[in-house]
Amino acid sequence: MRVFMGLAIALLAPLSIAQTTIRVQTEGHVAHAATLSLPDTARYADAALAASPGSDAYVLGASLRRDSLIESQTRMRAGAVYDLEEIARRAAKREDDRTMDAAMKMAAWVRALPVTGRQVAALDPRVVEVSPKANLPLHDGDILHYPARPSTVRIVGAVARACGLPFEPMRDARDYLADCPSKGVADNDTYYVIQADGSISRQGRALWNRSAPLALAPGAVIYVPLKVSLTHDVDPDLDRELAEFLATQVIE
Repeated sequence: MRVFMGLAIALLAPLSIAQTTIRVQTEGHVAHAATLSLPDTARYADAALAASPGSDAYVLGASLRRDSLIESQTRMRAGAVYDLEEIARRAAKREDDRTMDAAMKMAAWVRALPVTGRQVAALDPRVVEVSPKANLPLHDGDILHYPARPSTVRIVGAVARACGLPFEPMRDARDYLADCPSKGVADNDTYYVIQADGSISRQGRALWNRSAPLALAPGAVIYVPLKVSLTHDVDPDLDRELAEFLATQVIE
């Protein structure tokens, strides 16, 4: 019996200690831009600490890009483009040129946005090192990018033109909208804020649903949707899905 158990342990031992590796790339404003070879048990902190972001790195806007997300994000973009084009087609049938023009321009804008594979993640080495909930597993092929700190807040969507406005500390998100005129078919009740870390919040701007003041971080995006009456029958989730796709964009 001892011989049998000893043989079993000997056979299992190599399996228990065998470990594969993954390759993770770090880039941007870091001390060590490189392709890292890490154990397959590696987590965000392992790559973030190895990268050693510089003092000029904007860790709040750092991005993790993952190949496995490309397909789903491609479908997300295609669905939003289809819905916007359907809104334009319906507007054309009822000879609503203003809505048709706005929807077609938004469709072209979304179609031109890149599919990045961004996974919303906390990548500040000081945070992930001490936070088990934020320190998630890395995947083979992951890319960690640490950009420089941007100086603007962008407003996109149903606006006369996309705006890049100077960032002002503690300025309410709603106040930025006054400096970027919306189109007549824009929703005057709600808008979406996508912060630099990819977090999303739906905000009320009318008297009946006004949200509490929300300060933005540099690099934040405000998305102004079309009126609900124009989008609901096509896809009631269009605005949320568009905001989610915008959250996949990266700060370069």
